[in-house]
Amino acid sequence: MLRFLFGTLLTAGVVLAQSSAAPPSFDVASIKPTPPGGRGRGGMGMLSENNIQATPGSLTMRHVTLKAAIAWAYHVFEYQVSGPEWTGADRYEIAAKAGSPASQDELRAMLQTLLADRFHLTLHRQTKEMSAMVLTVGKNGPKLRESKTEGEGSIEPDPRTMTVAVQRVPMAQIIDPLARIFQVPVIDQTGLTGRYDVNMNIAKYIPQNGDRVDPLSIIQNGLMEELGLKLEAKKVPVDLLIIDHAEKAVAEN
Repeated sequence: MLRFLFGTLLTAGVVLAQSSAAPPSFDVASIKPTPPGGRGRGGMGMLSENNIQATPGSLTMRHVTLKAAIAWAYHVFEYQVSGPEWTGADRYEIAAKAGSPASQDELRAMLQTLLADRFHLTLHRQTKEMSAMVLTVGKNGPKLRESKTEGEGSIEPDPRTMTVAVQRVPMAQIIDPLARIFQVPVIDQTGLTGRYDVNMNIAKYIPQNGDRVDPLSIIQNGLMEELGLKLEAKKVPVDLLIIDHAEKAVAEN
């Protein structure tokens, strides 16, 4: 059984509801639809860390979908959240503060409570065998550089030069854009747990003789040669969060 990625949920088939004890919650919180023209700052189709800022005791999420908020709250990837189309399209601004300093794990639990309260959200877990891309370390080992600097992670693609500069990011942030590109789950089986600096020159893997461009081949070659990582298609069991109920109109703040 594939281990649940970056988080532990309740047993399969059980509704993700709070126990009879008082659920962890924010002291004050606001959820509003993103104003017209508002947009996020993510790169390469990925929700950037700049859209989600968590500090001890406070959480700010800008231009996020309900799916993205659920993914952060339950510490999973967005592809693991399944629900109505609007949950991955409509955008929201979330600002919340705890009554005292709280860790990121505590903030995630508080966000679970907030989403259940404001969207009347209920979920359950399901494991399903799916076509996926599995990322592993190549036979010669990884070539990633562990970051030695502090600060937020960043992904800066340059379409002009076809290069990508990555700083201080965990594997989850490297994988998420791949899932969006291929529209299938990308499973991390590298065992790499640090934060990394990566510079990739995608241009040199694009055929220059007029041959058809195969995005999968380009990315596979780039990952192997520059990062020492192997990406291959497999069928694997994937843990999913299924949205049973959610209301588009947010309950009063």
